[in-house]
Amino acid sequence: MSLVLRRARAAKSLLLAATGVTLIATALLTSLVAYSREVVTSGGREAVLAASAEERSVLVRGTAGRSAAELARHDAAVRAQFADGLDGRATTVSGAGYAAGRELSGPTGDAVPDAGGAVFASIVFLDGLQDHAELRSGAWPKAGAADTETAVGEAAATILEVGVGDLLPVTDRLTGRVSRLRITGLWRPRDPAEPYWQLAPDVTTGASPQSATYGPIVVTREDFDARFLRNASAGWLAVPDLTGAAPADVTGVAEAVRTTAAGLPAAAGLGTSALVTTRIDGLGQRLARGDLVGRSALVTPMLLVIVLSGLALVLVAGLLSEHRRGESALLRARGAARLQIAGLAARESLLVVVPAAVAAPLLASAVLRTGTRPDTLLWLVAVAAAAGCAVAITVPALRGGGTYVAEMADRSRPSRRSVVQRVGVDLALVALAVLGWFQLRQYASPLAGRSGNGLGIDPFLAAAPTLGVLAGATLALRLLPPAGRMLERWVDRRGWVGTVFGMWQAGRRPHAGPVLLLALAVAASTVAWCLAGSSERSAVDQADHSVGADLRLVETGSTTPADRPAQVAALPGVTTALPAWHSELQVGAGGDPAELIALDAAAAPAVVRVRPDLADGDPAALFAALSARRITAPVIALPAGARRLTGTLSGGPSDTTAVFTGAAGDTVRIPLGRPGRFAIDLPASPAPLRLAGFAVTARGLSGSTVSWRIGALATESGPLAFDGSGWQALQRSVDVGQLQPGTGTIGTSVTIGDNGEAPFAVMRPSNGKAVPVVATPEALTALHLEPGRSGTLRLAGAQVIVQVVGTMTAVPGTTEAAAVLADLPSLNTVLLHDQGIARAPQEWWLTSSAQTHTATAAGADRLLGLTVLDRRTAADTFAGGAYGTGARTALFAAALGALLLAAVGITVDVRTTARRRITELAVLHTLGAGSRLLARSIMVEQAFLAGMGVAVGLVVGVGVAATMAPLLILTPTAGRPIPAPLLEFEWPRVLGTALLLLVLALGLSALVGTTLRRRLAVAQLRIGADR
Repeated sequence: MSLVLRRARAAKSLLLAATGVTLIATALLTSLVAYSREVVTSGGREAVLAASAEERSVLVRGTAGRSAAELARHDAAVRAQFADGLDGRATTVSGAGYAAGRELSGPTGDAVPDAGGAVFASIVFLDGLQDHAELRSGAWPKAGAADTETAVGEAAATILEVGVGDLLPVTDRLTGRVSRLRITGLWRPRDPAEPYWQLAPDVTTGASPQSATYGPIVVTREDFDARFLRNASAGWLAVPDLTGAAPADVTGVAEAVRTTAAGLPAAAGLGTSALVTTRIDGLGQRLARGDLVGRSALVTPMLLVIVLSGLALVLVAGLLSEHRRGESALLRARGAARLQIAGLAARESLLVVVPAAVAAPLLASAVLRTGTRPDTLLWLVAVAAAAGCAVAITVPALRGGGTYVAEMADRSRPSRRSVVQRVGVDLALVALAVLGWFQLRQYASPLAGRSGNGLGIDPFLAAAPTLGVLAGATLALRLLPPAGRMLERWVDRRGWVGTVFGMWQAGRRPHAGPVLLLALAVAASTVAWCLAGSSERSAVDQADHSVGADLRLVETGSTTPADRPAQVAALPGVTTALPAWHSELQVGAGGDPAELIALDAAAAPAVVRVRPDLADGDPAALFAALSARRITAPVIALPAGARRLTGTLSGGPSDTTAVFTGAAGDTVRIPLGRPGRFAIDLPASPAPLRLAGFAVTARGLSGSTVSWRIGALATESGPLAFDGSGWQALQRSVDVGQLQPGTGTIGTSVTIGDNGEAPFAVMRPSNGKAVPVVATPEALTALHLEPGRSGTLRLAGAQVIVQVVGTMTAVPGTTEAAAVLADLPSLNTVLLHDQGIARAPQEWWLTSSAQTHTATAAGADRLLGLTVLDRRTAADTFAGGAYGTGARTALFAAALGALLLAAVGITVDVRTTARRRITELAVLHTLGAGSRLLARSIMVEQAFLAGMGVAVGLVVGVGVAATMAPLLILTPTAGRPIPAPLLEFEWPRVLGTALLLLVLALGLSALVGTTLRRRLAVAQLRIGADR
């Protein structure tokens, strides 16, 4: 060991450099592994917190039984099934009961009745309601009062127009018995996203989906058992504690749910009435995919660090081997075998790698602030990385000829075999890189399917960018000698002696190692910065696409309040508010899913966020094509500021609704009531309303004829220009007579259908038939259409003729690949004026000023019955998640590691080259070459080599990033982002890193030049001392 220590002291500077490289590589790799686990853990925790209520719970529905005792038995049995938890995780169970067939007998406010004119009450009891709801006014109900006390959800109370102290008469449709409920309190959920509210799905809207049932109207359990148990059903919600759950834990919970669900109906006595629903298994699959995405995102930075650190160590080891060439030849001449010399190098490498192996896990824990000691995995990673570094240091000692003369001959005149081998390695790297690129393009992801129908990280696909960097840099550096010779010939004609000498020196010595290291460092950092920048941009693009505008407000109820346009327009900071339709479609012969977005195409360019490449580079041109083919219809414009409409209805029993339209294509329906004189208040509107027509439902005996007439329409400003000409009666299932226009009136007669009703509409026809649309290629394929052709879409129960005026890669606000964008005023006009279908907007797309965006979002959040989608919040969610942040942080670490490793390599190379050259420079100085000329030659040499390395690195890095970086970006569910990521060049960071390395190389050369005079003086004294 003493020989090893003496050898180490003789080359301490090179061994210190090797130690630095080893420590950087080992610490980075260990930290990335530790960080990967943190990212996966945090990402899983975020996924659980962001999971839908259905993914975090188990909902059981079944009969309540015929008596309170039977309900109690069911309740106890269901709770017993979850008493021991799910897969060992504590599970909370809440119960509820649901009355059936209770009709509201009194006034029902803005509630929309069913086809039979009935409005039903959702009367329930909810276990633990007070723990999950906030009492807004009044008090919680108490049991035993003569009038059953109830607390009504705030949304339902708004629709029914009731408050604390009001009475709700309720009729049992089965027995005809009327009971009264007294409202003691109004409440709203503290967190509507809580799984608990699956027991009351109507809590945010105030109405059950696709029904005329309004609630929840909550009573005590005792009153429910005594007064509402007949024909009732019950529900139980089991919520397991998934805090800190890993994918395997959630999978175990899902398996436990399947086992419990299989035996629960019989064990609880629910029989065939039992229905168990959950999506916990979907959450487990999503967590597993997120785990893969989190780990795959760290493969690229880890491979880049491995390649760079390996090359840096090989470079240092090569310099060390060259430094000891004479010593090694002397040892071989005295009988030492090659393996013995390699053994000395291996033992010497322990002095380098052991400190790094010990320090790396401790540094990783300190940097990541885990607060715990390094575990076994980190120590194993550190040991493996250190072992790899030891191999990289030892391998050069195994190379070489049998004698010193043979080694020098191999270096000066490489054999044909070695040249062929080198070319073969280059071609193999290029072939692998090209194959990796093709495979990555084919799969569009570093993940690939396995034989077990699951996903896994494909090592070859994940290594494709690293292979591309390595192959590109290696191939490009083969151009170094010819480039050097060309530049040398050009310089020869200039008479610049120092420059000529520097170029000659650059061409006569092997510099592939340092230049390759510099090129790889620049290329790796370029790929890392571009991949991080592309990931950040993709997050913004995904947010823009998913929301579609600065803010998107989605109606949660089945009806849209008449004053919603005014509410939205009054929000602070809103510059433009567009009503929109968002519908699910089924297209093609197979009924493939598709989506429709319809909004005002003329105003859309100022609101809708469309990435230009998704719309053939010019979204405004597509919107202009839509608005240019707009369909219109005659309407009656109300005077500006009109707030009241009066008129006269006459004829048989009927309900009439006036239908108004806005300039942006929105529709407002206002009931006029039954025959007689009417006077209605008009809702506030950002623009004057336009009377489009009337929707009428006549009632009578089946087969009878009922007449209807309207006239004398006026506002507070005076009579409307209503002459009754040009109108048509639209019906879909009944016979409507010819319209009978009069002076300021219009009327008709209708035959009552079998159900005692006859719905029809009175409108003026539109001036066109085909609604202009823009469609994605997938939608065009499903519809068998192409641009310029017409086809039909089934929308709102009607067949609508559409004409394709353009294509888009993806439509903002949609998730399906097949999507259609339509002009809302045109679509609304055709449906309303030609088919009598009046449909209110379900969404509002807003643009706001940057300064007031937060205030606008907060104001929208305070509006009842709306879900607010915020583009900024969505961007923060996409970019700020654990997986996205983790991937970018790892790439930053890789870029920093590349910078540090290259800095160490450059420093060692410049110092070693200066030491190796000092003797020949001293001879030249003795022969008359000045120290300044020699310093310039060193600067020129390093400038050429460093410049070549930086230039090659930039070209290769940009090329690899452009071809592969967008393919490596995935969503947390292992899917491709929508829209597809685009390359984002982080030029300040890329050029800054390259310039920093170039300045470092030139700075070190300049430092050598400043001390050259003193070194030459010392070297001249030693010339010939070794002879």
